[in-house]
Amino acid sequence: MKIGDIVMFKPEGRYAKWFAGEIGIIKNISVSKNGEKHCRVEWLQPVPYYGKFTSISDFPLKCFDGAK
Repeated sequence: MKIGDIVMFKPEGRYAKWFAGEIGIIKNISVSKNGEKHCRVEWLQPVPYYGKFTSISDFPLKCFDGAK
């Protein structure tokens, strides 16, 4: 995956309750201290999260399925 790719959050893991199936665009990719790739995603539609809406999130790349 690379910057500009369209991705979908996988229906698994700690944050799946809020983000599963949500679609976004990768805006940035970085590497954490432990060597895991992370990305900043801008959601196509704001996602309800703890009583608010978020339009940008940061997650490990492994949380996403790529879809061009």
